Amino acid sequence: MKKPLTSGSFVADLAGVRSFTTEQEMEVRIIGGVEAWAHSWPWQVSLRFTTMPACGGAIIAPQWVLTATHCFKQYNKVDFWTVMAGKHDLENPNEECQQLVGVSKIVTHKDYNRITKMHDIALVKLKTPLIFNQCVRPIEIWMRPIEPKKQCTVTGWGTTRENGPRANRLQEVNVTCLSQEDCNKFYHGAVQPTMFCAGDPEGGVDACQGDSGGPLSCYTGSRYELAGVVSWGVGCGRAQRPGVYTKVQVYLDWINELIKESCGQSEILTCRLDSRPAGVYVTLEGEVRVGSVTEACANSWPWQVSLQSKGRHYCSGTLIHHHWVLAPQHCHCKPTVDTVVLGGHDLRFMSTQTILVEEVFSHPHDGTFPPTSDLTLIKLSVPARFVCLPHEDVKLDDSWSCVTTGWGSSNSAPKVSRSTLHQARLGLVNRTTCRESWGEDLITDTQLCTDPAGSVSCMGDSGAPLLCQKIKGVFFLFGVVTWGSPSCDLSTPAVFSRLSAYHSWITNITNDI
Repeated sequence: MKKPLTSGSFVADLAGVRSFTTEQEMEVRIIGGVEAWAHSWPWQVSLRFTTMPACGGAIIAPQWVLTATHCFKQYNKVDFWTVMAGKHDLENPNEECQQLVGVSKIVTHKDYNRITKMHDIALVKLKTPLIFNQCVRPIEIWMRPIEPKKQCTVTGWGTTRENGPRANRLQEVNVTCLSQEDCNKFYHGAVQPTMFCAGDPEGGVDACQGDSGGPLSCYTGSRYELAGVVSWGVGCGRAQRPGVYTKVQVYLDWINELIKESCGQSEILTCRLDSRPAGVYVTLEGEVRVGSVTEACANSWPWQVSLQSKGRHYCSGTLIHHHWVLAPQHCHCKPTVDTVVLGGHDLRFMSTQTILVEEVFSHPHDGTFPPTSDLTLIKLSVPARFVCLPHEDVKLDDSWSCVTTGWGSSNSAPKVSRSTLHQARLGLVNRTTCRESWGEDLITDTQLCTDPAGSVSCMGDSGAPLLCQKIKGVFFLFGVVTWGSPSCDLSTPAVFSRLSAYHSWITNITNDI
C-alpha cells in the first residue's frame, strides 16, 4: 500500500478533492458498486459502536463529523462510540493512514421523527481534532439545487447485497439524483422537502445496510461536495425504490450554530508554549520577526486565517466576528478575487474551509509612514469561529500574558517548517520606553509596543496578531502588527495597532460586534 503523502506542495484548499483519482476511474464507474481505491474518499469515516462498525459519516471540520440521527436511536452515550478516519480495509488493524478518535458529544436533531425519518441528521464532536493529510480531509456542503439526473457517488462499508455480508473494504457506487415528483411517486408522497432520492429506477445501484449516515458526494467540476446523508429506503437496489437521503444544505444554519464556539477559546494550553519572551521586530513592509518561536499545536488558534491570492499565502488575518476578518491595510486584499483560508496549520496541506473575500473596508489614513492606521476589515459570506475583541476601556497591563502567531521561517526553531503555524510569547513595553526608542511623535495612543528580547528568527508574516489572555485559555485580540525597525534592531520595540482605539470604526462597519 502507498504511504500517505505527508510533504510536498498542495493547493491551499483540498476540501472535497479525492486522492489518487484518474479520469479513467471517473468514466468507468457508472453502474453498480465496486471497491473504492484506497483512501480515495478521504472525508469518509466509520462510526464504531464499541469495536463494531455501525454507521458511516463525513468529516466537515477537524473536530466534527456529519452523520444520521437514526444511527444513535438506541445507544447515544459517547463512551460507546469512536470514529475511525483514514480507513479503507476494516480488517486491517494497521493501516498507516488510520486515525481512531474518541467522541466527546453526539448531537441528534431534536425534531427527528422515527416514523417519517424527518430531520435524520446528526453531528458528532471528536475528543481531539483530526490531522488532515492526503488520506484524511473534510468536505464542504453542496449549496446548489440538486438537479434531476445529476450523477453523484455514495460510499460506505455496508452490505453489497440486500441482507448480505458487510463489506470489509470501502465501496462506492454512482447514483442518479431523481426529481422530487418521481421520488414521491415511488414512495407515495413520503419524501419530504428535507430529503431527496438517488439511485436507478430500474434498480441495481444503491446504499444498503451498514451505509447509514454515510456521505453522498457530488462533483462540482473541480471537487466533491456533500449533498446527502444516507437515511432510508425500501430494501437495497430494488426497482422503483431508490435510496432516500437527508438534504444537507437545508441544515446549514443548524450545523453552523452547533459548530461555532465561544469567541477566544484556544486549546494552546494542551501543547507546549515556550515560556521565554520572544524577540520581535518588524520591517518597513510590516513583516514581523520573532525569537523563541515554537510550532503551534494544530488547530490551537482557530481564529487565525491565511489571506491568499491564487492559492498562495501573502498575509495573516484574524477572525473577530463570524463574518469579519481584521488584517493590515498594507496587505492590499482584493475583494471577489482573494480568498480567506480557515483551519490551516501546515500551508502545504489543505485547510478546513476557503471563503471568497466579499468586501474590503480600509480605515482612512493620510498615506504617510509610519502609518497611524493600518487596518482593513474583510467581510466573509460564511460564518466562522472568531476571537474576542476587548472593550475600549480595557487596559493591557502586566496581568495579561500575550502571544503572537504566524507562518514563516524560524531561526530559533530550525526544525519547524516555515509552512506550519508558529507561536511565541511576547513581553509588553510601556509607551514611555517605546517613545525613547522611536521618538515622541511616532508612538501615539493608537499603538502598542512589545519587547524584542531574545534570539532572532523570522515569522515572515504580515498581519500577525497580538493575542492576550487574563483568564486562562480565553484570548483577546489587542493588536495587529504595524511597523518597526527597518534595520531589524533588536533593541527597538515592535509596534502594533491598538485595536481598542478603533473599536468605534470596527463596530460601525460590522454593525453588530
